[in-house]
Amino acid sequence: MKDNSRTITGKLPIGPSAVAGQQATTPSEAVPQGMEINPMLSDVRRIVSSSEKIDQLVSGLTELIVNNTECLAVWLVQRPTQQKNWQLHSLTDQNATAVADLAGNRIHGLADAASEASSACSLPLSDTVCLVATVIEAGISETQMGFVGAFQEKSQSSLRQQWMLSIAVEAISKWMRQRELGQSQASQQLMTDSIVLCGEMNQSATRQEAANNLVNHLRRILSARQVAWCEGASRERSKLIAVSEVEKFDPFSESSRVIATAASRAIGSEAPVVFQQGHELDPANALPLEAYCRANRFVSCVCVGVTDHEGRPCGSLIIGSDQESISEHQLTRIKQLAGFNGRHLSVVQRANLSFSEFVGGKVRSIPKQRWFKLSLLATAIAVGIMLIPIPYRVGCDCEIQPHTRRFVSAPYTGTLEKSLVGPGDLVKKDQLIALMDGRLLRHELMGVRAEFGAAKKRRDAALAQREVAQSQISRSEMRRLDSRINSLEDQLGRLEVRSPYEGVIISGDMKKAEGAQMEIGQTLFEVAPLSSMLAEVAIPESEIQYVNESDQVAIKLSAFPFETLHGPIRSIHPAAEVVEDDAVFVAEVDLSDSDLEIRPGMKGSAKVKTQWRPLGWNLFHKSWESVRCWTIW
Repeated sequence: MKDNSRTITGKLPIGPSAVAGQQATTPSEAVPQGMEINPMLSDVRRIVSSSEKIDQLVSGLTELIVNNTECLAVWLVQRPTQQKNWQLHSLTDQNATAVADLAGNRIHGLADAASEASSACSLPLSDTVCLVATVIEAGISETQMGFVGAFQEKSQSSLRQQWMLSIAVEAISKWMRQRELGQSQASQQLMTDSIVLCGEMNQSATRQEAANNLVNHLRRILSARQVAWCEGASRERSKLIAVSEVEKFDPFSESSRVIATAASRAIGSEAPVVFQQGHELDPANALPLEAYCRANRFVSCVCVGVTDHEGRPCGSLIIGSDQESISEHQLTRIKQLAGFNGRHLSVVQRANLSFSEFVGGKVRSIPKQRWFKLSLLATAIAVGIMLIPIPYRVGCDCEIQPHTRRFVSAPYTGTLEKSLVGPGDLVKKDQLIALMDGRLLRHELMGVRAEFGAAKKRRDAALAQREVAQSQISRSEMRRLDSRINSLEDQLGRLEVRSPYEGVIISGDMKKAEGAQMEIGQTLFEVAPLSSMLAEVAIPESEIQYVNESDQVAIKLSAFPFETLHGPIRSIHPAAEVVEDDAVFVAEVDLSDSDLEIRPGMKGSAKVKTQWRPLGWNLFHKSWESVRCWTIW
């Protein structure tokens, strides 16, 4: 393909330029014969200046090429700089498909050649058809762009065709440079205007003065009829702060209400809200903006939402204009100015907040903070956990006591001969546990029996002598002595002290009292059964209101820390007792001990299971009751 193509070396600008192998000296030498320069260049300049979009420019240049050449078809070729394949877009409908089938892949190859040579290239397809390609130099745009045209070689030379496409490519390059220059100048002007406005707001002494500077300056640089600033984080809580060219206004007047209602439409919205002819809006936004324009005799208006440095909505600006149509460039400029200076205004206003406003703002911003949301979630989870019902358990001290106890006492006044058991010993029923000394009793019995025999002899002698009175006296003496004999015999029969039932000796260490005189009824031993025990649970006075009879009790004894005894409350003593300076109510719990391991006097802790209540109540009701006890009378 390169052997058959014809290339114009060097760059062809709009106007005369060098051709292959020649140095351009005069316009007549550079321009093909019969070429009219001035009308062509005028049309190109007109198309470049009137085109706002690249599509309009390409369409205009294509029409110019078709009207001034024997053109069969024109394609726009594009490819990103990082890719190798060209994308073809047909700009003419007639003959485009037929020529494309004839050319095949040679269109792509010709575009590559034009890109590498940075100039126009041509390639004959037949005796009457020629392909011409021109491509914009790399670096002007991120996407390489050019034209490929198919021409009839009848009355026009290939040089003219190449020159026409080069003019189109140079026109696109010029248009892009102008757009980049215009955007750079617009950005520079935008930055200058913003810096000037920021300086004016920085010199403001009050929030109101800063807002007035903002709207007045924006009105001048935007050439608008009116600019107003509405402050607020939402539409419902917005407030009109400043109106351009107005120092004071009544915020409750009808006109102020109309402005505030219209301006609040953009609060929280990322895109500007535009009201103009031919622009459709939803009724919620269209009606307030239409009322604003009609009340102030504006043709169109724009509302722009403003956010603070943290991206939160802080207000909006409304700009009233007499323009029937607001271009995209104007909307972009309005949005940039409003956004930058609106955020700066929010900074100035925060710097001039009163203490109440500062505190109020902090309080209102708390619900939007991430930590607050996490705290709220954690609180909700904690509240849910605190509402879980569990049985309330009252902690108490307890002591084991025998269910029943029996005191073994001295059967008569006498000497304790021997003690056979001691505290803690297990005894069976009727087991011998002590012996009383019977020697004195036996001696006394012998003497009483002798006296009884003497009294009997005296009675018999009196009866023989018929002394009735003396016999009666002797008979009374005999009865007295007989009663004494019976008593002594009974005492001699009770010299052995036996256990009344099976159990354990819980008190009575009589080893040291052997040989001592015991009075009748004096306690010798205390015997308690082991098959059933009684746990005395000391319920604190502050918890007695939650405990009822028949509540279940779990008991752990210090002697058996890995075993738990259970039983219901049998009864609660009606009167409180003082234990270690604390008032408690004693509850009795029956316990069964089949292994006979529990001993009276053992101590431990107990948990009384009461009604089901929320977990939070279980944890904090004591503190709450203490506070109420000391603060409420």
